[in-house]
Parts: sequence; structure tokens; C-alpha cells
Amino acid sequence: MYFIIAINMKNKKIKQIIITTIFLMLMITSISSIQGTMIHQKPTLKATLYYDLAVYFIDVGQGDSILIRTPEYNYILIDTGSRKYANTVINFLENLGVTTIHTFVATHPHEDHIGGAKEIFQAFDIQNVYHPGYYLSSATYRDFLTAAENEGCPIYTDNEVDPGDYMDISYYTTCQILNIDQNASNANEASIVIRLDYNQISFLFTGDIDDTVEAKIVSNYNVDIDILKVAHHGSAYGSSDYFLYAATPSISVISVGKDNKYGHPSEETLERLRNIGSEIYRTDQNGNIEIETDGINWKVHYEKSMNKPFTPEITGPTTGEANKNYTYTATTIDPENDPIYYTWNWGDGKEETIGPYYSGEICYNYHRWESEGSYKIKVKATDDYGYESEWAILHVSMPREKTFTNNILKNIIDKIQQKIPFLKIVLELSKTTFLHI
Repeated sequence: MYFIIAINMKNKKIKQIIITTIFLMLMITSISSIQGTMIHQKPTLKATLYYDLAVYFIDVGQGDSILIRTPEYNYILIDTGSRKYANTVINFLENLGVTTIHTFVATHPHEDHIGGAKEIFQAFDIQNVYHPGYYLSSATYRDFLTAAENEGCPIYTDNEVDPGDYMDISYYTTCQILNIDQNASNANEASIVIRLDYNQISFLFTGDIDDTVEAKIVSNYNVDIDILKVAHHGSAYGSSDYFLYAATPSISVISVGKDNKYGHPSEETLERLRNIGSEIYRTDQNGNIEIETDGINWKVHYEKSMNKPFTPEITGPTTGEANKNYTYTATTIDPENDPIYYTWNWGDGKEETIGPYYSGEICYNYHRWESEGSYKIKVKATDDYGYESEWAILHVSMPREKTFTNNILKNIIDKIQQKIPFLKIVLELSKTTFLHI
């Protein structure tokens, strides 16, 4: 676009100022067009800063659902997971006190990403909706479109939004769309990809894109980030070496279902992530995952421990008598210092669990075997997240008692006891029994 400006002024200084001003305005307009447009932007004052930025990766099995809480407590929900997890997402949001979703992003129209939209749109007030506009002939997609239209809020698709545009979700963050393609060759490649920056910390949310879309994004945008949502549940067809060496994520989060039929995440993808030194978290292993940042540092919180406690060590007597109490101890370490519960199996049909104990704290327990025999004491440790150690084993023997049957010897001892009362006391204390060896 070109502008022809005619200025007829006698004052050369004023003329020069005006020309300079117009030139600067044109430069700003040009830069804005290169960097992308801010979508649904409204004139706003600086919002109140309440807290850090938080990103929650909700465990919805083999699917995606991500909640972003901006520093001023705007909530952005990316995907819902499958319909069967709709109540899981609703309960998660309600437990955080969410009533309004500032922006909902449907990355693409597959059921494991938008299946719960109908129920979630009924449960919360949705203010803005983004989706690629890629058409998929399915009841799930039609339900999503109907729910979005019934909400009566602005809806943005590839018709209104271009890659490079920004979403106005927060005064304190920038949120740029790096991919949106209603004409893609498949639904996964249509996925909305978002880069979120808060001060010095950056996230990349990748939907279900593959390595072809990754290459296109790398060639057009800066993808050097700190935290990566791994594409397509860790599929082998995404997270290429080319992409990962450009992104260099310190943290990689995989939203994936346990023992899923697709074999996600693939070992190839996991190996590529390890090769760049990225720390991997998975919803199938860690449950719900939260990453909280003040814009300079971050903290990772998760629901389930990745590491089970070490096998306990059992101490206590290995021989004894039936119908007597014996004391045993067990102790172990949990790699993440989680509280520990000890399960004791006494080998006689009795089992009990006691706790919690601190990691490294000694657990004392007592037991009485009611009949003679050989027994196997087994102890295992379980942390707060249900991760169990291997069983520790201690073999014990409770042989039958051997009493005096020789009447002659017994009479001799009885006479000695009468003459030496102190010996009687000693013998009574020892119960005058011998054990088989």
C-alpha cells in the first residue's frame, strides 16, 4: 500500500516534523502487519496482578485438556479430552474456582480433543472460541459447533485468524498463533499451535501436528521455548530432531493414556527428547501436572510420583516360640520423600497396613504366631500416590516347645529348688524349657 502526501507549507521546520511523523506512523503500521494482528483486542487498563502464571495438564487419558491461568486470573482452556472425561475436566476447573473461561481453543476436531465440549460449554461461561474451521463429518464435531454457536460468543477460525496473529488473553503475556489451517490435508495438520510467553518463560502447545507442520513452523517463527506440550501424545511422527533442536525445551509434557492401543508415547520420541536433555512428564505416569512460573523460574507439581519406594529392610528375631509377641522393624527411602505406608504379611494368613511414615523413618510392628512352624514375613512400602516397592522377605521359625519328661531329673531339680530358693526364681524366669535346635 502506498500513500501520496502533498504538503505545501512555508515553514520548513514544521513541514519536516510532519513528514517525519507520517514516516514513523507508516513504519509502525508496516511492522505491525509483519508481526501479526491482535485478535479481539479491546482498550484495556493494566490488570491487577494476582499471582504467577500456571498451566495445568489435566489427566484425561488418551487425549488433551490444558488449562492456563494468567497472572490476573483469566482462564484459557485448550481442548477438553474425550466426552467420558467431561466431568473430570469440569470438576478440576470447579475445584480451582473457575466460573468463566476467557478463551476456549479447540486445536482440531478429533473426539479426544473436543469430545467434552458440549458438557463444558453448559457448565461454564465461555467468552471467546477458537477452532481451525477444518470440517470433519462427525457427531462430535457437530455437537461442538452447536455448543459454540449457542454460547453466543465471538468465534474465530482460519477465516478470521492467520498464523502470526496474537490472542488477547492477558495484559502480562503474549499468546501467538503459529499454525491454523482449515485447508490442511488432515485434521491433525489443521491443529492450532500456540506460543505463550510470560516474561522470560515460554510455552509451546502443539495439538496433534506432525513433523511436516513442525518444519513449517520452525522456518517461520522462533520456537526456542522452555516448556513443550509434546505433539500428538508422543507419536513417532512428531517431535522430530529438526524441531526439537530448534525448540530445546527444558521440560516436555506428554498427555497420554496408560496402556493405550496406539503405543503412545513412542520410544523413538522419548529417545529424541532424552537426547536433547529434556525432562519428561507424562499424564499416564504423573496424573495431573501443573507448571507454575513467575516469569523467571518455574516449578513442576504433579499428582502421581514417578518413582516407587526402595525395597524395605526388615529386622527382628528369626527364631522364637509360638504364642509369644516379637518386635520387628522395617524402613525404606522414597526417592521423592513421599509419605510411606508399610504392608506386613506375616505368613500365617494375617496382613495389615500401617502408616504413614516419613521417608527413612523406622516402622515398628509386633506379631504373635499361634502355632509352631516356619513362616515368611513379607513387607512392602507404598507411597502416597500408590506406587509400591518390591516385597522384602524375612524367614522365621517357631518350633514346638521341649519340656522336661525325665521324672528323675525333675525330682532332683525340685529338691535343689527347695534348698536354694534363688535358683527356683531363676528357673521360673527361664520357664525351664529348651528349644529344639
